[in-house]
Amino acid sequence: MSNTSRPDRVVPVQPLQLQRMLTFTVLLMVGFAVVIGRLIYLQAVRHEYYLAKAQEKTRRIYLRESERGKIMDRQGVLLATNQRIRILCANLAYIDRYNDKMARAIAEYLEHKGVTEEGIRQRLELNYVTVKDKSVLDPHVRLRVKVTDEEYNGLKDYIAQYPFNEHPELLPESEQDFVKQMKRWAVFVESVDDFKRLYPNGTMAAHTLGFTQSREEVWSGRTVFLTKGIEGIERTCDEWLRGAIGWRETERAPGVGELREYRYRDLSPRSGMNVVLTLDAGIQAIVEEELATGVETSKPMSATVIVVRPQTGEILGMASYPTFNPNKPVTAINNGDASKNRAIMDQFEPGSTFKIVSIASALSEGTSRLNDTVYCENGQFSNGKWRLTDDHSYGNLSVMEVLAKSSNIGTYKVIREVGSQRFFDYIRGFGFGQPTGIQLPGELGGKVHHVNDWRDVTMSRVAIGYTISVTPLQITMAMAAIANGGRLMQPMIIDRIEYPDGRTMTKYDPHLVRQVMTEQSTLDITKALSQVVSDQGTARRAELEKYTVAGKTGTARKIVNGRYTHSKHLASFVGFLPAEAPEICISVMFNEPEGRGYGGIHSAPVFKLIAERVANYLNLKPSEWYMPAEEMPEDLIVQTRVMPVHFQP
Repeated sequence: MSNTSRPDRVVPVQPLQLQRMLTFTVLLMVGFAVVIGRLIYLQAVRHEYYLAKAQEKTRRIYLRESERGKIMDRQGVLLATNQRIRILCANLAYIDRYNDKMARAIAEYLEHKGVTEEGIRQRLELNYVTVKDKSVLDPHVRLRVKVTDEEYNGLKDYIAQYPFNEHPELLPESEQDFVKQMKRWAVFVESVDDFKRLYPNGTMAAHTLGFTQSREEVWSGRTVFLTKGIEGIERTCDEWLRGAIGWRETERAPGVGELREYRYRDLSPRSGMNVVLTLDAGIQAIVEEELATGVETSKPMSATVIVVRPQTGEILGMASYPTFNPNKPVTAINNGDASKNRAIMDQFEPGSTFKIVSIASALSEGTSRLNDTVYCENGQFSNGKWRLTDDHSYGNLSVMEVLAKSSNIGTYKVIREVGSQRFFDYIRGFGFGQPTGIQLPGELGGKVHHVNDWRDVTMSRVAIGYTISVTPLQITMAMAAIANGGRLMQPMIIDRIEYPDGRTMTKYDPHLVRQVMTEQSTLDITKALSQVVSDQGTARRAELEKYTVAGKTGTARKIVNGRYTHSKHLASFVGFLPAEAPEICISVMFNEPEGRGYGGIHSAPVFKLIAERVANYLNLKPSEWYMPAEEMPEDLIVQTRVMPVHFQP
């Protein structure tokens, strides 16, 4: 037997095996190609789409509302400022099927802020935003509620204890975990501070300041909430006060909040300008305190007080009743009657206070002089077509006495000599029938029928303050024009606009509207108006001890069911002091006071209290004729009561 070894035999590859190997290789290469193609498709073709989807969950753009400018009085006292707060938000992904109960929990805790369950429920509905022209779900929503840190922490504690389920221990473990996560993460606050408008003095100057409200606006394709002025100075100066908004683009992580290292862009907001008013907080406080006292005594439906500086038209104090608290704008909006600035929005027939225009017109035209005698028909006058009466049976009265005793018949006879056209010109010259131009929204202009439309009886009614409507501010500025030598000034409520650092941007100067009457005629009518505030006139309750007062009462009957009634009146008094060198002009008006509605009974005493305190506050020099009663000779006392002021033309 041979020991020679045999060579290894090569087993040939079968065709079937080769086919399987090739198929596997091809499939593997195709698989790699598909994966690589898919990656290329996702990274290149669909990059923008998936980037947007990722940013939708993590990236946020926060609007940074600017700090609203402050509103101050002429002395720098803050009337409106801001409080730093946060914007309350919700994450819908953590709420899901508990929308109704979460809305109820939030509304219950924040009820004091005017939050309603229905309003929150609507905000918790699915929220969609537009990204690349496509509508995508945004789980983060702003609840349109501004809260302090204390309120937010309190809400979180309230939600943590809120019974979202009657028997939570019976829920599946997965549902219990969901509720725990919801209580922890469903509600949060934005990382950017916001501001809440704050009025530190409550109701003080509420009608002048107005109030603000947070409203929705679309900014860069997103719905945001911005603070806007709704009424008063807040509305007039909204463009200056609001400043310029800023914004921040940043990343968020669940449970962590903002990732500051991934903050992309951060544009700081610019604070708004400050507005300085002509109001004096000290005088405003006096006005509101005495108005409240008068309202408590007279119980009117409404009332208005205005204090103005005649030489410049600056409003030093202005108040209306009823009032409101601008810190609670929801209440103001729901009660429009309380938020109404009656000084510029109420229109009424002024009654006898309008006689200052009638007598001033006659004196300025030269058709009458103070000592001219007017026969007042013993209180009853008729021309066969219409009648005119007085409250008392007056015979012969001087023009001065006609005004002091407020004779309707005497006033008509005086103005009749002027003529209807010239009388109408003076009415328009004093500013009636048109807005005064004060820097406040909503001012009305009253109503004056054109002289071409007057009937035979019209002048007799207009002369005594009927068939004409005016605003409290209009009649106040008319009296201020007499105190200012016949120069009608435009009323001022804004003194200047300041930059946030206190530098003046815009300063408003007094504006002369026109010379209404001659300066000599203003001296004459002031003498007559001084008699009104004496034992000889209708406003002895407005008389002051140390200062001469010139003024006029008004008691206008109101129309009820188309007829003038004897039971409802507008009681008013308008005057200025010191009469020989006027520094302040004050009007007091009560709408439908209880009892006898005479201006001398209701309005004159309130004028006196305000005038005394304001004169002391401003440290006005007592009138030159004033002498303490114990040092004054008896005959001089009598004389000063008859004619308390000596005028030099």
